Amino acid sequence: MMTWVLGMCCFTPVFCQISQNHPELCGDSTKTVPLPPGMSATINHSNGAATLRYGPNRAIDLGYAIDEVRQVCRVESDKLVAFTWDSIGYDVKIIEQSTGILVDSFAAYDPVMSPNQRWIASRNFYPPQSEIRISEEYLLYDLDASPSDNRHNPTPYTSGVLGWAMYPRFPGAAPMNLLDIPDSNLHLWRSKSFFWAPDSQSVVFADSVGPNLSLVLVVIKNDKPQAYTHSLSIDDPCSSTLEDASINPVPGRVPNVVARFSGCEAQPLNLTSNDFQPAKIEVYEPRPRKKSTPKKAPKP
Repeated sequence: MMTWVLGMCCFTPVFCQISQNHPELCGDSTKTVPLPPGMSATINHSNGAATLRYGPNRAIDLGYAIDEVRQVCRVESDKLVAFTWDSIGYDVKIIEQSTGILVDSFAAYDPVMSPNQRWIASRNFYPPQSEIRISEEYLLYDLDASPSDNRHNPTPYTSGVLGWAMYPRFPGAAPMNLLDIPDSNLHLWRSKSFFWAPDSQSVVFADSVGPNLSLVLVVIKNDKPQAYTHSLSIDDPCSSTLEDASINPVPGRVPNVVARFSGCEAQPLNLTSNDFQPAKIEVYEPRPRKKSTPKKAPKP
């Protein structure tokens, strides 16, 4: 795979580099996606500050704590989408191409753009920590919608969670607060990636809750996600991680899916609409936490 390296005229410690070697981020994993002409990026590795440059005298601040600009995608809706990497996860920067204005941004794990470059499927980002158990939440960002239209029922705990909640399935597909929930509801990522259908109307991945492993198929209807699941045995050595999947659309029905899991040389799963059930709506409250009792001040 060809790697594009631009702007080698920079001086240390500022490096100008756009890897451009993750075409799946732009919705096409089969070929290198070229950069817009004249584009380059500068990263100051002493403080993590990054700048994207394109066009005459046009520079966009990409933020801080950035290790690498991995991919820049030019989409049809007058937008540039830059995927920056900071050793933990991605920051997705959405830029209005005609003005050079940064219109929206969000942190994410494993983002993958749909082939029609309208949707970004991703795992909700949460900083690594050990005290609070955080469940996976799979999100769908609409590049054709405004920043405000990608924020659904925000609360103090979900204001930074952008897009529709694909799975788990919540009322109204609005993201929920998944901090410190019971272990019986804890969702874990069990997929190598998100796998899109060629028509960009569905995406498939794998998830587990306790001993229950599910192949999750999300169909986009009326610009909102509808989740379906196919249950698998987590004890089966051939059902550990979803390595690859393809979706074959069927007019008027839930599409067919061919899925291959890691673990052994098993035959791929060939699933039809009869193998999927609508995902159940999950409603639960975070685990109650003990209130700390303030210490009384000593008497004088």
